[in-house]
Amino acid sequence: MKKPWGCSLQKEVQICVVGKVFRPNKSKILALNKTLSEYFKLVKWYLGYNSKSKKFLHEKCYEDAK
Repeated sequence: MKKPWGCSLQKEVQICVVGKVFRPNKSKILALNKTLSEYFKLVKWYLGYNSKSKKFLHEKCYEDAK
C-alpha cells in the first residue's frame, strides 16, 4: 500500500527537528509533533488549491480562511 505524499517527509522533518532541540524531553517532543502536524495540515490545505497563480492562491485562501 502506497503512503500519502506527506508521511515520509513529515517523519524526516520530525526526526530532524527533534535532533536539533537542546535536551529534548517528552513534553518538548509532543509539542513539536503537534506544531509540525498543524503545519503540514495547513500546507496540504494550501496545496489543495492546485493553482500556479500566486495572486489567485492568496485571494482564495484569504477568503476561505476568513
